[in-house]
Amino acid sequence: MLRWLLVLFTPVVFSHQHSSFGVHGLALVYVEHKIIASHLPLPRGMHARQLIFEVHAEEQHQESLVQLINSNSLVTFAPRAFELDKLRSGELVRVKGHVYQGHFERGGVQALTGLTLKVKEILLDEPVALADNGQYYILPLTMNDCLLVHKIGHLPSFDQLIQVRCRDHASLPRLLDSMTDKPLDKTTPLKLQFVRSLYQEMQDFIEP
Repeated sequence: MLRWLLVLFTPVVFSHQHSSFGVHGLALVYVEHKIIASHLPLPRGMHARQLIFEVHAEEQHQESLVQLINSNSLVTFAPRAFELDKLRSGELVRVKGHVYQGHFERGGVQALTGLTLKVKEILLDEPVALADNGQYYILPLTMNDCLLVHKIGHLPSFDQLIQVRCRDHASLPRLLDSMTDKPLDKTTPLKLQFVRSLYQEMQDFIEP
């Protein structure tokens, strides 16, 4: 009897352990009339995913959200728990939650309540692979602008989003080697024109 209970129970445990259901916080940035959401990744577990996507708020909240992002160095979104894999696959296209000035888990101040964000387009969906640091995904946003997203590597590492000028998207590589394992700034020599750093996180990627 016990053996059959174990057989029946094991798939349930396995499914639960590998579920992507949870509170998947987002950093929000604004680039060339686009609100970009970046899943707040971690080195391990169900949050070990670099997921970047364009979102749009409800009409009555869009302008307030844009103003909030433009007037703060960090804006985060604390959603209701949801299945990240369903968002990745396109089954989930709306997430509801609250917007914070600052990091919602580190003393951020709630600024907008009960917003619904609609997913417009997924721009990047990659696992955290803990490879060499210094590689950046290149994501075209407009005819003249791209987003650089640091490919999170071996700890210590960092998460960083950067706006750069770029053209001729067809000739752009998938990854840019920055030749440094440090976050980029305007003094870093790049083949693309550095505009600004939009988001940077190091605390979650220090050595254990």
